[in-house]
Amino acid sequence: MYTTTLPQTGLTSGDLIKVTDHIKRQMAAKGITSAQVLGALRNPYKVTPVTRYPGQRRYCGNGVAVVVEPDDNRRYTLVTVYLDGVVTDLRPDQMNDPAALNSTRLARR
Repeated sequence: MYTTTLPQTGLTSGDLIKVTDHIKRQMAAKGITSAQVLGALRNPYKVTPVTRYPGQRRYCGNGVAVVVEPDDNRRYTLVTVYLDGVVTDLRPDQMNDPAALNSTRLARR
């Protein structure tokens, strides 16, 4: 079973958040609201490291998973967002990727 040592706490109003164009596009395409993203960041039920991209963290809550890249000064770049717990098909660029092919999400089908 996967465990993490990351603190299971959310971001605070003192943390700076950079919103990228990519996450804006993902929110629009998937019907995800700013309130959902902020809810996941401020009150996550789970915070995990993104194994594929060391240093990134995934904040899960409010029906979404938000991937962030933190720096050392309480600044967080929002990388992407997706619906939490929804299993999707692999993208074409993941078809020959051993990490993607061995992902636990494929076992949840």
